[in-house]
Amino acid sequence: MARFPQELYDQICGYLPSEALRRVSYVSTAFRKSAEDQAGMYRTRDHEISTDIRLDKFINYYSGFRLRYLRHVQLDVRFPDPEDEDRGCRESAKEQYQRDMTFTEQVRMIFETLQVIEDRAGERNRGNYQLTICVNCYVDEYCLHRQHAQWRTHLLESKSLPKLMSVTSLQILNETTSAKLDYPILIDLGKQLPNLEDLECHMGQDEWTPSYSEEPASLFVWEYDGPRRDTRHDFSKALTSNMNQRVRRVDLDFLCRGAMMEADRINHCTAMPNLASPFSKDPFSSSLRIMSYHLREMTIRAQVDETLFWPGDGSAPHWPYLEYVFLLFHTVSPSGAWYFEGPRGEGRQSTGYEIDSSSYPPMETTEDDEMSGCQDVENDRSFQYQVQFWYRISPNERVLAPFLESFAKAAAHMPELKRAVVWSPLRWDVDGDSNRGPAFDYFEPPKTFYPDYSAWGFAYYAPGPGSPFATNPGETDCKARQIWWKVGDWRPSVGLHSAFQQIGFHKYGEELKEYWDDDEFGNGLVSRDYFERFTRQDY
Repeated sequence: MARFPQELYDQICGYLPSEALRRVSYVSTAFRKSAEDQAGMYRTRDHEISTDIRLDKFINYYSGFRLRYLRHVQLDVRFPDPEDEDRGCRESAKEQYQRDMTFTEQVRMIFETLQVIEDRAGERNRGNYQLTICVNCYVDEYCLHRQHAQWRTHLLESKSLPKLMSVTSLQILNETTSAKLDYPILIDLGKQLPNLEDLECHMGQDEWTPSYSEEPASLFVWEYDGPRRDTRHDFSKALTSNMNQRVRRVDLDFLCRGAMMEADRINHCTAMPNLASPFSKDPFSSSLRIMSYHLREMTIRAQVDETLFWPGDGSAPHWPYLEYVFLLFHTVSPSGAWYFEGPRGEGRQSTGYEIDSSSYPPMETTEDDEMSGCQDVENDRSFQYQVQFWYRISPNERVLAPFLESFAKAAAHMPELKRAVVWSPLRWDVDGDSNRGPAFDYFEPPKTFYPDYSAWGFAYYAPGPGSPFATNPGETDCKARQIWWKVGDWRPSVGLHSAFQQIGFHKYGEELKEYWDDDEFGNGLVSRDYFERFTRQDY
């Protein structure tokens, strides 16, 4: 057999199942080479890992060419059940540190385990798999305050984690309400993955406290504004150095399904915090823009401002590779100003309030905590009734126009742009406030109006194959650029409209088709279904 050509070994191994490949790899050097080459055919392995499984079996199985089998590794982060029954309502600094340490130790465990596997497999057998870190922890029934974490969970000493060469996709799932991850964790972990191409997260739980009508519920804060602002600013600081330019796709969802339930139902008369302060523009949005320069696909669901698309320093950025942009932006800008107003301008001048020392949660029980009856779990019933007063369905030109202009300028600097879908969810319900509601009796919505499921936005398609944004109107395999305006009866200014008409002009020419009316909704607001299929998540 030593004189057989290598092609014969390759053909033999091509017929063997995965376990047979492992056995023949010990027969000879020639068989090992062929078995290693065929290993990529069996990328069917998914593994969930937690602190209570035997890691030695996992290491032994994948040490060698079978690392190429590995498709997905998921770490289920677990936090121990609370043992101290004498704890107060508030989390102490010691408890915060212990939670950070618990999270860090489990992340370090999975990184060091995967490093051992990589070292044993060698350079020739480098893997290509997704790493998911999923945080699902207990819900503390002892106290309602502790069911909604008010301080973030941090990753400590991230630079000391080993670098993993085989991880090409990183996913962070943070659906729990009792342990919310610090946003910089996305960047810190990404820096330890030199071959990362795909970054995804689903976060944002409990960042909007519902508008409750009566005490004690009205005294209960899900998350304080200070930690929420800090995690956004710290994300920006983490991103400014050593950004991995191999990343080609991001799906950053800070309004996942659980978060959007509350973020979408806030009282439209409620003042919002200025999350950009002390800066004039939002550092978080700016950092997302910096991240986008080397991308091919960008999906974002977040609270952002115009610096997401265009810097404020007068520079002209360039996106040489970006092909797809899908954005769901929240109705409130990071400054606290609203992107939308009432049909006759109601709420147009609303501005955000400043964050100060009172915007951080206390570390010991307060009189308000005692008034809220938080230790009586049955008191949770009082949290069922919320004030629903939603009237912001018309664009606030003062805030929205700069945002739209920044997108139009940026899109003109994206030579490979094929599709862009940008939208915001809207709601209408003025019956929840008997004092303010009658002032809106003048408004007569169209027959097709979806009051609690409306959307405002637009879509751009470059010429080429594919179905239109909406089934009608629009053209399949259109030879012209197409823009769908799902904006009700609003129309952009001449200058803003001209900026949109420049998108794709230099590459595809002047032919452009724009659609202002919809076969089902006319020129009224459309259903969110138009947009959600482009940014829909399962989380």
